[in-house]
Amino acid sequence: MTHDDLIRYAFIGGALVLALFLRLRRIGRAQPLRLGTLWIIPAVFTLLAVAILRQFPPDGLDWLWVGLGLAAGAMIGWQRGRLVAVGIDRETGRLNQRSSPAALIFLVLLVALRWLLHWLVELSDARWHLGAMLVSNIFVAFAVGALSFYRLELWLRARTLLRADRVSPHLLAHRRTG
Repeated sequence: MTHDDLIRYAFIGGALVLALFLRLRRIGRAQPLRLGTLWIIPAVFTLLAVAILRQFPPDGLDWLWVGLGLAAGAMIGWQRGRLVAVGIDRETGRLNQRSSPAALIFLVLLVALRWLLHWLVELSDARWHLGAMLVSNIFVAFAVGALSFYRLELWLRARTLLRADRVSPHLLAHRRTG
């Protein structure tokens, strides 16, 4: 490991610690959930993924690896979305989300898993013949799956809550009087 590698790892580690600290401060607090904007991040990442895959397209069976990365990301994203509490503020009638400590632990484990997989791929690259671009394509597909299905899970649960809230008689009476 060179001096430049140590600097890079220290920078990445510092950025992760800062991001996790900011996340930790928001755990348990209700944050607004805007259904109309949930599609933006997955759309941006999908466009970036398409641009990357178009510039460096996988060959033949490499698409299988990319598809597996997408599927793994989708499963992880869906599970992460399930760890976020979605509710309706009874005073304002607006949607909110609340991250749980389990969601933060899940995120930390996900980052650790990504580093472990990156290290394992570097070790086994000679045996599996995975190129650096294919590994990047797999991680890009994983990110698209994770972000898209995380937000899809939140959107589906929020939509179900809103539908139930609209037909619930005691809530309708509360809104008329409040």
